[in-house]
Amino acid sequence: MDWRLFVTTALAAAIGAAAGVFGLTSTAGGGIEHQADAKMLEIGVAILREPARVDDDPMRSWAVRVVEKKSGVSFSDQQRATLMKRAGGGR
Repeated sequence: MDWRLFVTTALAAAIGAAAGVFGLTSTAGGGIEHQADAKMLEIGVAILREPARVDDDPMRSWAVRVVEKKSGVSFSDQQRATLMKRAGGGR
């Protein structure tokens, strides 16, 4: 499987899970805290969508942790390594 397809699928699953969780909690009195969680998840996914660079490992690690925490979906070691990998040597 192409690693980009794998990463895209993993991110889509995480976003879908998060959307479901936030959708359920926002109708049950969710509010500002859940909006902030959704925004943090959005930022994490945006970081991971960008190609990895040599100097952004700490930011990508943070983004992986945020996506896992805010979505409730844990990545496997292989998925995490793929999200951290620099394609073609990075920028």
